[in-house]
Amino acid sequence: WHCRSSRSGAKKMLVLGFDGMDPTVVRRLIGSGDLPNMKRLADTGTFTMMRSTIPPQSPVAWGSFIAGADPGVTGIFDFLHRDPKTYTPLFAQSTTLPGGWNVDLGKYRIPLKGAEVKLNREGTAFWDVLEEMGVPATVVKIPTNYPPSKSGQRTLAGMGTPDVMGTYGIYHLYTSDEEESRKDLTPNNVFYAYIDEQGVLEGEIEGPKNDLVPGSDPMVIPFKAYVDRAHHSARIDVGGQEVLLAEREYSRWVEISFSLGVPLMNLTGMVKFFLLECGERFRLYISPIHISPASPALPISTPESYSKELADAVGLYHTIGLPADTKALSQGAFAMGDFIDQSLSVFAESRKMFAFELDRFQRQQEGLLFFYFSTLDQGQHMFWALNDPQHPYYHPVEAQRYGGITDDLYRQFDAEVGRAMAALPPEVPLVVMSDHGFAPFRREVNINTWLVKEGYLTMTTPDLDEQVSILDSADWGKSRAYGLGLNGLYLNQRGREGSGIVTAQERRRLLEELKGKLEALTDPQNGARVITHAYISEDVFSRDHLDRAPDIILGFARGYRISDSSPLGQLSPEVVVDHLNWWSGDHLIDPLHVPASFLANFKINRDVPDIKDIAPTIVRHFGGQVPAGMTGKPLR
Repeated sequence: WHCRSSRSGAKKMLVLGFDGMDPTVVRRLIGSGDLPNMKRLADTGTFTMMRSTIPPQSPVAWGSFIAGADPGVTGIFDFLHRDPKTYTPLFAQSTTLPGGWNVDLGKYRIPLKGAEVKLNREGTAFWDVLEEMGVPATVVKIPTNYPPSKSGQRTLAGMGTPDVMGTYGIYHLYTSDEEESRKDLTPNNVFYAYIDEQGVLEGEIEGPKNDLVPGSDPMVIPFKAYVDRAHHSARIDVGGQEVLLAEREYSRWVEISFSLGVPLMNLTGMVKFFLLECGERFRLYISPIHISPASPALPISTPESYSKELADAVGLYHTIGLPADTKALSQGAFAMGDFIDQSLSVFAESRKMFAFELDRFQRQQEGLLFFYFSTLDQGQHMFWALNDPQHPYYHPVEAQRYGGITDDLYRQFDAEVGRAMAALPPEVPLVVMSDHGFAPFRREVNINTWLVKEGYLTMTTPDLDEQVSILDSADWGKSRAYGLGLNGLYLNQRGREGSGIVTAQERRRLLEELKGKLEALTDPQNGARVITHAYISEDVFSRDHLDRAPDIILGFARGYRISDSSPLGQLSPEVVVDHLNWWSGDHLIDPLHVPASFLANFKINRDVPDIKDIAPTIVRHFGGQVPAGMTGKPLR
C-alpha cells in the first residue's frame, strides 16, 4: 500500500454512491418505515436534497463530485461532445489516440507503440489530494474515471469503461424464431438458431478485428449448444469449457480468448450466457464481451493488479461501465422479467464486492473508501412506466407483476447502508449520496427538427425523418444553430465551427433569442412548457474549459427529454411525440426538477448542499488544505 500517513489522529471516511437515488422516493419510503437505516441517518445526522450539475447527467455530475468543481473546471458537459471543425460527435469522457510505430512482419502489423486511451476529465481528483497527504483511498467503480487516472491509490474504473470491442455493450442473440432473427438490432448481433436433428446448435461469438492484420475480418470464438428441449436445458461448449444451463438461467462468467495469430499474443474477454427460452422456441442471449478483470486487455484499475486482486477475492465481475443491459430490454431481446434477473445479478455482484472492501476498510487504521452502485439508476430508467399509468408505454400486466421492483430495490439499498453502519463506529463519517434524482420520460423532443422549423437550421433535403441527419444533410452555410449530445445546443460560429457563419458581434443576441424561444416552447398536445430553463453556458460555468461546452444547455421540464434519435443529429417529422419504450424514466432535464440525495451521520453547515461540496468536505475531514481548483465548499 503506497500511502502511509505520518500524521497523528488517524481518520477514516466511507462514501456510498447510489446512482440515481431520488430524494422524493427516499422521503416517501422513510415515512412508510421501509428504509430504517436511512431513517437512522436522517434522525441523527442529515437527509436533504442536493444540487446536481447542469445538466444532471451521470458523467457530468460524478465528474464534478470527483474534482469538487463545476463542469467548467472538469471539462465534461455531456455524454457526447463534438469536434467543432467537422461537427462529428465525440465521446466526452475519453479519447482514443492512434498507435504510433508499427513494424510489418509478413501479413501482420505489430504495434511497437500501442493506441492510447486518454481520460478527458480535468481538475484534481479528491483521491489524488489524499495521496499527497499520505491518506490511503480505495475508489471502486466511480464514473468518469476511464481510463483510470494515474494514481498510487486503489481505483477501479466504472461508467465509461467499454467492452473489448471498444463499444458500450454489443450482445448476441440466437433465436429459433425466424421473424425475430430478421430484426435489425444494430449494432447488436441477431442470428437464426439452426438446431440440427441431434439437437446441436453451432454458433460463433464475434469479437473485435485483429488490428495486427490490416483489413482482417472480426475474430470469432466458435461454440456448440446441445439443446434438450424436453428438459428445458442446454449444455454450451466454448473454449474448452462446459456451461450447463436450465431455462431462464444466467450463467457464471466464461473467459474466452481470441488468438491474434502471433505466439503468446491473445486477447482475453469474458461473457455470460442467458438461456431465455428452451421449449417451443429457443433463445440464447450472450452478454457483451467484457474486459476480464483477471487479465485486462485495457487498463481498468490502479494499480493494474487491483482488478485481479478483486477477482481473486470475489470472482469475475462486470467491468463494462453500464452493466445492466437496458438495450436488450428496449429492443425486445429481453422481457421485463429477464432484465430484472440480469440487473439483480449485477447488484448481487456489487454487494459481494462491497462486503469485501468494507471488511478490508474495517481493518484499516486510516483512509477513505468510496463504493459505487449502478443498479438504482439503470433500474429506474426501465421501471418508471411500471408505476406510471399516465405514461404512454404503461403496460397493466407488467405493472401488476413487477410494479413493486423499484421500492424493493430501495429497501435492498437500505440494507447496504445498514451493513455499513454496523461495520463502523459512529464517529467515522458515513455519506450516502446520489448524482441526481429521477422523473418520467413520457414525451420526446427533437431539437434539430425545432431548429429547422424555426429557421435556425437549414437542410439540403425537405425530408424530416430519422433517415436524415445534420451530419450529412445540413447546409452549414445557411445554418445558425444545431443540436448534438443529450442536452446540448451549439451556435454555428464563424472561426470555431468548420463552416460557421455566426459572427462574434451577433453571438450574444442570438443566444438570448434562442433562450427566450426555447423557454416559450410548448407541447402541441397539452400546451405544457417543454423546456423550463435554457442555460447559457458562459453564464453558469467556470471558464477553464468552457471551449468544450455547448453554448446552451437544455433544461427540459418533467415528463420531457431529448429524443433517442437527436443526440447524433437525426431528425423527425414532429418536434414532440410520445415516447414508446421501456426506457421510461430519466434525468436529462432541468436539474431543478431532479435533485440528488444526500444523507450523512453528521450535521452539515447549510440547508442544501451541492454535489461539488463533497470532495472539499473529504479533504477537510482528513486535515488537508482544499485546493484552489475545488470551487465547492466543505459541509462541516
